[in-house]
Amino acid sequence: MGRWCVLVALKSSGRAMVPSELSDDLAVTRANISNLLNSLEQAGRIRRSFDPTNRRRILVDLTPEGHEIILNVWPVYEQTIAQNVGNKLTLEEQKQLETLLKKLV
Repeated sequence: MGRWCVLVALKSSGRAMVPSELSDDLAVTRANISNLLNSLEQAGRIRRSFDPTNRRRILVDLTPEGHEIILNVWPVYEQTIAQNVGNKLTLEEQKQLETLLKKLV
């Protein structure tokens, strides 16, 4: 699930991110994000590269395979959320939940 969250965070940002940004966005430790990035990089779903404007920074971006995984898995993810959350809440409750979740982000 953590790897999926990293992929979605990168896709949602629409840009390459530094690992500390991902760590902060996902509320995980730097060690956890490092492990997640290692496994995603080995699987070919992300790439790490030096920031051309500051070579001390590492940038993380989705590979074409990472984009493809999101496209293939997203419909299943949405369906699972709808079945396990959406169908149990009224439309008003869903809107309240959306408002509360946005407030947390």
